[in-house]
Amino acid sequence: MAYKNCEFKLDYSFEDDLLYLYNENKKSNGSIEFGDLIVDLEKKGEVVGLEIFDASKYLSELTSKKISKQNLKKIEKASFSFTSKKGTILIKIILPIKKEKSPATITIQNINYKSPLSAVH
Repeated sequence: MAYKNCEFKLDYSFEDDLLYLYNENKKSNGSIEFGDLIVDLEKKGEVVGLEIFDASKYLSELTSKKISKQNLKKIEKASFSFTSKKGTILIKIILPIKKEKSPATITIQNINYKSPLSAVH
């Protein structure tokens, strides 16, 4: 599984606890919502942005570390990598918090993937 690595810009709304990670060089062609997570995709299915609602709680649960709103407010960029295999997109976000890197991994099912096992004959 080869990962595509990028550096994403980051916007954070402290009041709303809303985190938006995006590749400023790519344009979104559509979005998919998964509860508190919205994934922006380009035409080829490449992830070009993530919007995370209740970000401090969401990321604390993913990393098993307390990530506060104050910590998120201080971050300007995040390392981001993703790979897609058989209809699943695996996203890794590395957030530089308190001089250490806090990895968060998100796995989502690609709704466009057609499994050969579910094909109608």
